[in-house]
Amino acid sequence: MLGSRLRVWLILLLFIGPAVSGQAEVSLAYVDAARLLREAPQAQQIRQRIREEFKARDQRLVEMRKQIDLLDAQLHETEGSAPDSEQLHRLKSDLEARRQEYKRARDELDQDKQLRFSEEEERLTRIIHEVIQQAAQDERLDLVLQGGVIWVAPRVDITERILARLQKMLEQGN
Repeated sequence: MLGSRLRVWLILLLFIGPAVSGQAEVSLAYVDAARLLREAPQAQQIRQRIREEFKARDQRLVEMRKQIDLLDAQLHETEGSAPDSEQLHRLKSDLEARRQEYKRARDELDQDKQLRFSEEEERLTRIIHEVIQQAAQDERLDLVLQGGVIWVAPRVDITERILARLQKMLEQGN
């Protein structure tokens, strides 16, 4: 099986070969897909929407953390005044149970957020690919590369144009 870079070079040779011999002119472009996923206005919208969606659960974790801190302070006070008391034992047990519940709730929230973000990112990736394909057709590009490239001349990098299309799409409500 050929390595991915070798495949890219073979594809480039396939398209550039005829151009070099004068038979056809090939237009190439490059797009930074990772940058698009980071900087697309839709990605910012997704992050905000997910923050809002999980706001109540985040707040619940903050409250749980405050309760744990209060219990911890009570435990330290009780340790100083009655180091072997039944109250100290109950406080330690309660504190440990709350810490475990907090950790479980935090881990569950993190997993749920990651799952939602992955779902939204997958949807955004499909949209970005459609926008790239439409740009390639509009600009009559023969080949658009992403990833696996060591260096790209600014004249073939269409990332900014794709970001502009995504912004326009957002403004139009699509």
